[in-house]
Amino acid sequence: MLAVLVTIIPVFALIAIGYGAGKSGYISDAGIKGLPEFVFRIAMPVMLFRTIGSAKLPDISVLAILVSFFGAVILTWLLTALLTRWPLQRSQGDGAAICMGATFANSVMLGIPIALQHFGPDAAPILALIVLFDTALLWLMGTLHLAVSEGTGDKSLSALLGSLVWRLVTNPIILGCAAGLLWQISGWQLPSVANTVVTMLANAAIPGALVALGMALNSFTLRGEGMPLLIITGMKLFVMPFIAYGLAIHVFQLPSLVAGIIVLTAAMPVGGNAYLFATAYNRQIPAVSGSIALSTPLALLTLSALLLLIG
Repeated sequence: MLAVLVTIIPVFALIAIGYGAGKSGYISDAGIKGLPEFVFRIAMPVMLFRTIGSAKLPDISVLAILVSFFGAVILTWLLTALLTRWPLQRSQGDGAAICMGATFANSVMLGIPIALQHFGPDAAPILALIVLFDTALLWLMGTLHLAVSEGTGDKSLSALLGSLVWRLVTNPIILGCAAGLLWQISGWQLPSVANTVVTMLANAAIPGALVALGMALNSFTLRGEGMPLLIITGMKLFVMPFIAYGLAIHVFQLPSLVAGIIVLTAAMPVGGNAYLFATAYNRQIPAVSGSIALSTPLALLTLSALLLLIG
């Protein structure tokens, strides 16, 4: 319990500080916009580059890690799609946004800080593998789901996929992970001055990300349809980590440390990319927005319970 409290309380205290600073107006609108951009475009990619580049790569099957996590993503997506048809009785166009909300974990702004705080630097390579493929796979699934169910509108499928590829290759988080993996493989050492600069920027990433997440929560509300919101939140916080646990422990029999990192990441609340997808295609925006507002504070309880269980 003490180890869990040491992990969870500082993390959510920083989120609460960010929320309070944004809600009270203590931080200006420019600051609320600027801090997340600094974290996303500079601090977090540099932190991932340094942490992954200096971490020891796991001596286990990469495929087992990826299938454990993304198998849970795919199965949760399929279950959510069925719930979209019944009992929600919504079109699969709306279903694409609901499925995205039910599976897109906040693995960067919240998952990385908690995993590194609880498991230490050994978590970095596992997190890197997940983050590298997470955005690509889920945006691809969402785009194809929408295109198959309701067509592509004014754009061809190839144009949509081309836009997706460009979005991914210019994503700073993906670039930071990829650069860290390349640095790890190369075995090169950074010059002393460069290493100092990288370390200073990396040290700002986790507290900055948590404060920025807290400020961002002010823009999400619980208004909207209750049933889709509850389905998204329930699938994300409970069903997806349960499936990930089954795959990691019982199917692939991964070491407890690796399985714990996979399950913890799967249990993260709904990530901001789900909201970006919903707004990009104008689908289920209130429900997805509400699920972020609901699942993030609920995660204080669910993640604490999970950490107690996995140790």
